Amino acid sequence: MPAYQSTSKPSAQFWILAIFLLILFVTGGASRIDVQSLIILYPLSVITCALACISLRREHLAGRRLILCWAVVIFALALLHLIPLPPALWQSLAGRQDLVAVEKLVGLTNIWRPLTLAPMNGWHALLSLVAPLAVILLGIQLKREDLFRLLSLVIALSTLSGLLGLLQVVGDPNSSLYFYRITNNGAAVGLFANRNHAATLLACLFPMLAVFAATARGEADAVRMRQLVAAAIAIVLVPLILVTGSRSGLVGAVLGLGAAALLYREPVDIRTVRRGKPNRFKVLPILGGLGVLSLALLTYFLSRAEAIERLFSGTTSEESRTDFWAVSLDLFWKYFPLGSGSGSFVEAYQILEPNELLNPFYLNRAHNDWIETAVTFGLPGILALLVAAITFGIRSYRLWYHADGGKRSVAFGRLASVLIAMIAIASAFDYPLRTPTMMALFAICILWLTESGRDRTAAAIATIKEV
Repeated sequence: MPAYQSTSKPSAQFWILAIFLLILFVTGGASRIDVQSLIILYPLSVITCALACISLRREHLAGRRLILCWAVVIFALALLHLIPLPPALWQSLAGRQDLVAVEKLVGLTNIWRPLTLAPMNGWHALLSLVAPLAVILLGIQLKREDLFRLLSLVIALSTLSGLLGLLQVVGDPNSSLYFYRITNNGAAVGLFANRNHAATLLACLFPMLAVFAATARGEADAVRMRQLVAAAIAIVLVPLILVTGSRSGLVGAVLGLGAAALLYREPVDIRTVRRGKPNRFKVLPILGGLGVLSLALLTYFLSRAEAIERLFSGTTSEESRTDFWAVSLDLFWKYFPLGSGSGSFVEAYQILEPNELLNPFYLNRAHNDWIETAVTFGLPGILALLVAAITFGIRSYRLWYHADGGKRSVAFGRLASVLIAMIAIASAFDYPLRTPTMMALFAICILWLTESGRDRTAAAIATIKEV
């Protein structure tokens, strides 16, 4: 049997994960704690974690222990912020002096409080970690071929979100096509509440499609069809991103296109030699590029390219953003070294918010997840981010410079490194990883990133071949 042909059928764990991802994409596109769909998502996340634990075996942990250790560290850090502390200890923490003065005025001086200033939000932050944990616990049990099958599923769900966004912008801004009450009405948000998050996911599709086309194997016609499908989706991506109205998404699209060019390789191990005139298919990338450019220009001249309009508009939103970033940095030092607590950014910001920044709207996030993590988790959060960034950098360097690019596991690892970098850059201007959907995608990326270096047991090697 040729090595490129997979005879394995998807496992039960794959189907459970596929169903869970479908539900997660539909219900996990917002970051607010009052979203009604969380009533469905959180219990299902717990149930999925339980199912994953039941089927978890020792051999599944081979090469994945570091991922699980990181999961334990993240959960422990979030949980520590929710443990009630003795009054004297809590009152001695940095930044609590104003609250201590208020407590003395009302006679509440002997209350045990957790580290976080917003316990309810802290519990929400902890529960939000269950969904990506479920993805990881099921993902580590997948055969290598099943792990790679997730790419097609993610592409399909992401494309569905983009097409829904297209229907949103051509329809009623207040139609039922918008899944969330607080959203960017009139913009192409798709399955999300925020257009920036929708655009980030669409931008991530470019490198995903490149690997999807590059790793095609089997009959020549099937490989050709896979390439055409990838090209067709890529052609419609640019106008979809433009109509989201997201400037960060537009930047992400440029990065995604560049990454796609680096990731794409001509497929190998095709069973049947192509017949006819192969040169016709060499012009497909050129035609695809011209199609993208044509659709982008068409979208712009039809006044649907809101992202470009907002990019060159004279709004002061960016100035406001830098203003509250400066306030956020002051918050970091106010609550240094332990931070204001998990999920407490809004409450902490309102304590220090300058009068000149007051307006009828409230700031829900720092719009820079790196800064917000530093504010809420303090020095421990910064150290965790630093260690994670170094680990990611080392792993990515090995994948790009010391690994065999012809292996599918390496191709998926490189894809994961690109996607993580794109999400990290987007997090410098927004908060995509505050949504369960993007957290799930991030969890899948972690699995792909570590797959090529995973040492499987002898039993696993006997049943799972390198594909």
